[in-house]
Amino acid sequence: MKKSIIAKILSIILLIILFVGLISLFFIPNFYDIFKDKSIDSFASHSLIYKLSFYTCYIICLFIVYRLIMLFNLIYEKSPFRKEIEKSLKIMAVMFMIVAIIVFIKSLFIPTLLSFVVSLLCFLISLSFYLLAEVIKVAIHYKNEVDLTV
Repeated sequence: MKKSIIAKILSIILLIILFVGLISLFFIPNFYDIFKDKSIDSFASHSLIYKLSFYTCYIICLFIVYRLIMLFNLIYEKSPFRKEIEKSLKIMAVMFMIVAIIVFIKSLFIPTLLSFVVSLLCFLISLSFYLLAEVIKVAIHYKNEVDLTV
């Protein structure tokens, strides 16, 4: 299948996000301190658990972007109805669920409305990816049945 112009643009955007995200990984404390509100403590003054959860969420998000790039490539390589695509969608669903849980736990200790909203959004995105994986699974099953009857 040939990529459309929008698909090519999205692929480039995802690559840029991954590249900038990987470079920014080394400067997270600096960016955190630059963009935080004055009432919030600096990154260095937070607990080790907070820092680890922050880095974990960041790395998981980079992993999700990487999986999206791989998913894009898989879809346009051959048929979009393949087990690899279903597996990739389920992996991303789990990753979003992990981010939702981490952010929800963080919001229990440092409650902000934005944290609850982000947690809820990640949860809904996780469900959406899982639902899409199940749709692909059923489509693969139907495609295999059609292939066998023909």
